[in-house]
Amino acid sequence: MRLVVNFGFDNLELPTNYNHILQATILNLINDEEYRKFIHDQGFIYEKRRFKLYTFSRLLGKFRINKTNNTISFEDEVKLIISSYDDSFCYYLMEKLLKFEEVSLGRNKLYVKGIETINFEPDGILKVVTKSPVTTYSTIITESGSKKTFFYHPDDYKFKEILEKNIVKKYKAIHKKEPKGRIEIKHVGTNPKKVVLTYKGFKITAWMTAFDLCGDSELLKIAYETGLGAKNSQGFGLVERIGIK
Repeated sequence: MRLVVNFGFDNLELPTNYNHILQATILNLINDEEYRKFIHDQGFIYEKRRFKLYTFSRLLGKFRINKTNNTISFEDEVKLIISSYDDSFCYYLMEKLLKFEEVSLGRNKLYVKGIETINFEPDGILKVVTKSPVTTYSTIITESGSKKTFFYHPDDYKFKEILEKNIVKKYKAIHKKEPKGRIEIKHVGTNPKKVVLTYKGFKITAWMTAFDLCGDSELLKIAYETGLGAKNSQGFGLVERIGIK
């Protein structure tokens, strides 16, 4: 399930790297302490990986960037898409959002103008565009013992491979078994936009672009509702069907 939340405000100014602020606000909206702790600390486990199975978009709306202060200011209103494989996650958020007159986002006060719920319904090929940038990477240990991270371009063969394996690992974490079908993800963006963001001091290279997905309906659902690539719970990899604004 996913929520599309429209926010109004008198003033909305954030650091240009605001993913961690959005993430904290979303988690704080979960009023069940046990569930919030499960999502934050544990998630769904496959081998050594822990998947939170949720993601969220950028704030979508008109904005201005102040390069001197490294801030972003939004005009009028913004839309936020929050998506999770676990419907309970969205229900907790919706319950709180409908009760609150105001939502704190950093030092800003927002009010909810409307909420739309969307349930995934497979219909063959899933054509999508990114609403938050997608990142894939590999980390190696150098001869000196330090870690080095390599981020991949969407046209690199490793990018596709990592995306598809990530969805299969999420399936295994959820269902505790191998999927019967498969998923194929094809990068179709003609001019992918490189985005470099900093999350709690760590620089992440990611891409705004478009993909075609096809294959097993459950794997497509996982891809659509949990996001593509890595760091989904930090606000990376949310995709939306082409044609939906």
